[in-house]
Amino acid sequence: MQNLRRNALALCVVAGLGLASSSSVFAQDAAGGASAAQQGSATAEADKKKSAQLGEITVSANTVDTLAPSASPLQAAQPTSVIDERFIRDSLRLNANYDDIIKYAPSVTTTSPEGPGLGKNEGISIRGFQDGQFNVTFDGIPFGNAADLHHTTSAYFSNHVLGQAEIDRGPGNASTIGNATFGGTVGLRSRDTSDDPGITAYMTAGTWGTWALGANIDENFGDKTRVFADLSKEASDTYLQNTHDKREHAFIKTVTNFSDDTSLTVVTSYNQEHQNTVQGATLAQIQKYGWRFGLGDDPTLQTYTGYNGAAYYSSFNYVGLKTTLGDWSVDEKLYYVTFDHWSDKTKDPTDEDPKHNSVTFYDSTGKKVKTVVGDVPGNTADSGYHSFGDVLRLAHDFGPGTFQAGVWLDRTIGDLYQIPMDLTTNEMTGTKYGYSYSYLIGNRMDTFQPYVQYDWKLTDQITVSPGVRYSEATRDISAPVNKSTPPGPLYTEAEYNATLPSITVHDQFTDQWAGYVQAAKGFLAPPIAVIEKNGNETLKPEVTTNFQIGTNYASKKFTFGLDAYYIDFDNYLATTLVATDVGTQSAYVNAGGAVYKGVEAETTYALTSTLSLYANASYNKATYKNTSVQVAATPTVTAALGVLYSGFQGFYGSLMSKFVNSQWGYDTDTDSAGNTIFVNGARIPSYMSVDGSFGYRTEHGPFGTKGFMVSVNVNNIFNVHKLTGWGGTQSVSGNDLYWGLPGRGVFFDVSMKF
Repeated sequence: MQNLRRNALALCVVAGLGLASSSSVFAQDAAGGASAAQQGSATAEADKKKSAQLGEITVSANTVDTLAPSASPLQAAQPTSVIDERFIRDSLRLNANYDDIIKYAPSVTTTSPEGPGLGKNEGISIRGFQDGQFNVTFDGIPFGNAADLHHTTSAYFSNHVLGQAEIDRGPGNASTIGNATFGGTVGLRSRDTSDDPGITAYMTAGTWGTWALGANIDENFGDKTRVFADLSKEASDTYLQNTHDKREHAFIKTVTNFSDDTSLTVVTSYNQEHQNTVQGATLAQIQKYGWRFGLGDDPTLQTYTGYNGAAYYSSFNYVGLKTTLGDWSVDEKLYYVTFDHWSDKTKDPTDEDPKHNSVTFYDSTGKKVKTVVGDVPGNTADSGYHSFGDVLRLAHDFGPGTFQAGVWLDRTIGDLYQIPMDLTTNEMTGTKYGYSYSYLIGNRMDTFQPYVQYDWKLTDQITVSPGVRYSEATRDISAPVNKSTPPGPLYTEAEYNATLPSITVHDQFTDQWAGYVQAAKGFLAPPIAVIEKNGNETLKPEVTTNFQIGTNYASKKFTFGLDAYYIDFDNYLATTLVATDVGTQSAYVNAGGAVYKGVEAETTYALTSTLSLYANASYNKATYKNTSVQVAATPTVTAALGVLYSGFQGFYGSLMSKFVNSQWGYDTDTDSAGNTIFVNGARIPSYMSVDGSFGYRTEHGPFGTKGFMVSVNVNNIFNVHKLTGWGGTQSVSGNDLYWGLPGRGVFFDVSMKF
């Protein structure tokens, strides 16, 4: 298989660098990723041109389209919500992250304890699937930390450079690439280049000492090349005390249209962020210190902000080519992505009792040298990866439909280490096993996903799309010091693979009404931690069988989407907490199976030409098989309700609310005999928050400028204080740690185009 992967990668590179002919644009989204919103589209040339826009909502001359926070396109072949640029710009603060953008969508819950766009999100859930169990893509390219497939929401892209977000709540067809498609896909699309050149300067000022400055540039070079660039800087004290956040971001995108249907896109993005990170708070701490309890300013305590710092550095780069070879449409992207996370952290950042401070030093043989009572114990750590690969998509009209084929190839190389430290003196302490490191691990993950799919136009209304994708993930670990107990060297490799068939039937009943049914297999290779820790090597990969049915309706004044789903999940890998020499850490266990099922609905109604009412609701039930234990972080009900206004005189605004029903923090535990048991704990009650925005925009500014915008965004208008997520347990006491809803935040945004 390794030779096959190398040969396939070579063919992809040759195809990407050797294409010079031109014809039609490959029928994928404008950013180049395969969008589930187009998987049921017709094969005629007119439909190809129509589907060239990601998630286009085919409602002609409607008001709902421009006012809805999200809507499901008629072309969608699975439950889909498209969040358009208008909502991103008008209803969210300028420095929002993608978790802020998607939080109102059906079945989505987010936890942003430091405030909107501030710090990192501590939990995103879609139907109960957690970060790492669903895909995140940027312009059709999957990305994420290969070690556990997680994402740091604030480490990549801000509101400024995003043009659209699409949430596919399902596995998609065979052409839907990614490591965890069964949990859905959050598809981020970069902002389009503009044919109106100019420089737009912007700034933000708000609650908790938040400020931001930036500028973006739209420029045309000749009649073929357009450029969009953005540069921004932000700082905030954030809602939680002493969790300072600083961020700098640079982005540039160029699009060169060599002909009507051949284009070259080049994107490069760099982001760096520094923050002081917290781990949550116990209920007793919240009661004693209030909801803003985070870190402190006393260097004799483990809660000291100076001992709990982190930095994130990332880049995202790709070259994309769309053209044709004969009758074949070709879409290819070569990419390179980097990520690095450095941190200092005390042994327990929530421990505020100086009596627990003590540091023991060891020599190179593991012999105890001394113990310093009162010094603060902790560690310094770093983890990072760089990923490079290729996404190649081919399409050809064949018979009564379109044949699609493609491949995703990726190699991710990562390194991580942790060094125990005396943070009071900034000295390395050594370990009782004689190592300077708690762990020192290098890892590699190779991903190979070829697919074929045929979109068979059975009638003018009905499209049947059978397909199959092969998924192979090979993990390699080279650890001079592994995370096992006792630690020691580990050099091994594990390969996981599966053949994933799928079939979708899409029926365009009328010009305004469509429906679909879908069945698909899903697969997820275990995270690297499974082979890092002794005793977990035999855990099998997760596999799913997915069934979905739904319908969408769209008219000039009304859009509606309704779907139901059932997912049979085998070899579910759950996490439980175990005590180790470096503190309490999570370990993976095979929890057997689980069943996910639910119903989702989403609608927007245009009350007038300027005022729309939006609502969605979802019922999501996820339980382990043969038990009544609910999968953690799966609220049974979520709902959103909002009013959106867009006036003719440049005024706009929205009032949005999100309701999340009660959920459990964890679903497995360890009994006195050390056995894993199913049990729900750390209940998180239901909560609802309301956000609002109001602004004014004009295309004719003073002194010859090209317009300006002013707006105010209010997060959590009613200053509601509720728990929103579980943060694990406190090492010293075993008490549960929680995240809370950030209090009211008010942010003023101003921009002007020159």
